[in-house]
Amino acid sequence: MKSTKKTVTINEVASLIEKSNSFALFAHTNPDGDTIGATVALALALESLGKKAAVFCDSAIGNKVVEAFDETKRISNNFFGKYDFYIAVDCGDLNRLGEFAWIFERSAETLTIDHHGGEYYSKYNIVNDYASTCQIIYEIIRQLHVVIDKNIATYLYMGLCTDTGNFSHNNTDKKCFLTAAELCDCGAAMEKVNRVFFKDTTLSETKLLGCALGHLRTYYDNKMVLMYLTLEDMKKFNADLNATSGIVQNAINVDSAKVGVMLTEYSPNVYKVSMRGKDFSVREVCQQFGGGGHVLAAGCMISGFLEDVIDKIVRVVGYTI
Repeated sequence: MKSTKKTVTINEVASLIEKSNSFALFAHTNPDGDTIGATVALALALESLGKKAAVFCDSAIGNKVVEAFDETKRISNNFFGKYDFYIAVDCGDLNRLGEFAWIFERSAETLTIDHHGGEYYSKYNIVNDYASTCQIIYEIIRQLHVVIDKNIATYLYMGLCTDTGNFSHNNTDKKCFLTAAELCDCGAAMEKVNRVFFKDTTLSETKLLGCALGHLRTYYDNKMVLMYLTLEDMKKFNADLNATSGIVQNAINVDSAKVGVMLTEYSPNVYKVSMRGKDFSVREVCQQFGGGGHVLAAGCMISGFLEDVIDKIVRVVGYTI
């Protein structure tokens, strides 16, 4: 870990960027729209200033997003090159960098840009209490006096839109709408982002949803709704982890639910856990298992046999529900 950790402002981040020529940008493992949009938008902005920028993520993005948004093809699963500055984007703790955590930890000049309020693990840290990391990237880009074209605007809108649940989560505020309006003025492909992330689904994904709903369980007088998918289920429908990203919403949408949980077997006896809450802090639950996120939207990884993992989650939720 870095011995010196400093909190920086938007102006100070812009100054650090201006003094450097090459950047390695890291999206978090199992990337969502915010980390994808923020890293790509920042990379495009840096390149418009004549700087070198590469984007890395240890997990696949998902064919649907890659096919719809060309610049996501630049995100590499394999690290290469040497850089002046290493930036973790939308990563609340070092472990969220996955396989690239050791590279980041060994680097001298590091920066965290995040909105989760997590661990300070970089030399420089800007962690603002915003709805999305893309809002912070937007302010940094403006401070750098970069012209926000249609492409950059689309990726910034991607993060803002997805991290607010298409402007429906309780983190949506006036600032979100004002930023979205400014990005639309810059030409952001609003309809395309909405369609790809909230509407389009493949036949395989639809069948996978049906399978997850078939595994639905309820606890605590239906206040907790849980679904799961095993590796066998994933193979049966030829699906990857990205195909499960929105399924948890079906759990929390049950009117009686205060907690919605989705378990996806990531590798043998290792489960990716996604949680959503209504007037209930799922972040506190996920923190019990080394995870984190937002108060009403969080996640973690838990190892063990399926029924044991479910029992652990049910027990921890039961302490406070």
